[in-house]
Amino acid sequence: MSAADFVSPARVVAAPLAGVRVIEWSDAMPAAFCARVLRDLGAQVLKLEPPGTGDTLRRTGPFAPNAPYGEDAALFAYLNHGKESATLDPSHRQGAALLRRLVESADLLITSNTSRLAELQLDGDTLRHIQPALVTLSVTPWATHAGPDAPSAYTDFTLTHHAGYAFHQARPVHAPDQQAPVACADREVALATGVAAANAALWGLLEAQMNGEGRSIECAELDVIAHLLIEPVADHGRGERSFSRLREELQGTEVAGGLIWLLPCKDGFVMISPREQHQWERWVELLGNPAWSRDETLCGERTARNENWMILQDEMSKWTREHSRADVFERAQAARVACFPVSGARDLLDNAQLNARGFFDRWQCAGGTPLSMPGLPFAMRTTSGAELPRARDVVSPALGSANRAVFEERLGLSPDEVESLRRHGVV
Repeated sequence: MSAADFVSPARVVAAPLAGVRVIEWSDAMPAAFCARVLRDLGAQVLKLEPPGTGDTLRRTGPFAPNAPYGEDAALFAYLNHGKESATLDPSHRQGAALLRRLVESADLLITSNTSRLAELQLDGDTLRHIQPALVTLSVTPWATHAGPDAPSAYTDFTLTHHAGYAFHQARPVHAPDQQAPVACADREVALATGVAAANAALWGLLEAQMNGEGRSIECAELDVIAHLLIEPVADHGRGERSFSRLREELQGTEVAGGLIWLLPCKDGFVMISPREQHQWERWVELLGNPAWSRDETLCGERTARNENWMILQDEMSKWTREHSRADVFERAQAARVACFPVSGARDLLDNAQLNARGFFDRWQCAGGTPLSMPGLPFAMRTTSGAELPRARDVVSPALGSANRAVFEERLGLSPDEVESLRRHGVV
């Protein structure tokens, strides 16, 4: 499937990585998302999956309603749409030989199975004897040479704690002894690592294109998480040695030099931030200049508003509770006061700007009804008017759907040879 399959024939498509061949052999989300980003940029991505079972994410929720079992994994579809799927087990002698042959015409190998490649004598240096311009990208929780403290068991959740990010993100709280520093419970670490790995891959491909020599690149989740710790590392550098998760009095009301409030509405909440005096004056005018707004000791200056923020929150809530989020947002924006509705997933799907930018793709799952899923986080247009496809109709690759094209058409095996390899669990 090419990028052109997602757009009308009259539209000119930009594909910066057109002609780049990528092999993905991985069982990890960061590597899969890295390859997905490259696929979105026009690369041809061949995903190698375990014969019979396929990627474990094919059996991981959330699942599409009414879709047949095995074809309903939304997360797998999000990470892998547009790729080709072939089944191959390189741990077999014949499987390793087939991987070698695939590498002969590849530009990039993305893997999370670095140690297995080394055991099969298919490390980066060995593979570049076959394909000198090959870039190998290892995307793992730990670097290959992680040292003696690298654990044998971990999850993204435990990794964020090891790197110190969960402690930093899950603060401040009122009772640190009772409230554990739990954070990063979603997929943000894996996805952030995938983006970092994609950037590294682009650098490696550019180097290979310019110099004709491939590179071995390592991208470790631990490194990606640790490099996000800008503030605590800076604090330590200027002498801070006591890092507490305790929420101090009024802590959390100051953001970027101004007060913020989370105010309830008829249908949810809005965040309001009239930071400067002129913004505050326009905000209380919007509220109808209530009597409390003329009390200088209560809210005449920002210092007073800081000291009395809880009282002010209760007073302002009397007005916002009578209005919808959209109404408060629109009125505040018209008054040039920083405000936005606190959105959930349903709100994002209905977001006018995201839809105007064609942000959401439509997953054409086997359940019948297309489901929205996030697309590219950027748009690109060339001077000639070519664009990266957006608002695409995407499909999830069926397990082994590219086997014939890969093993028979690309590598020249006969149907009988492929069937024999299938019976022996190689493909």
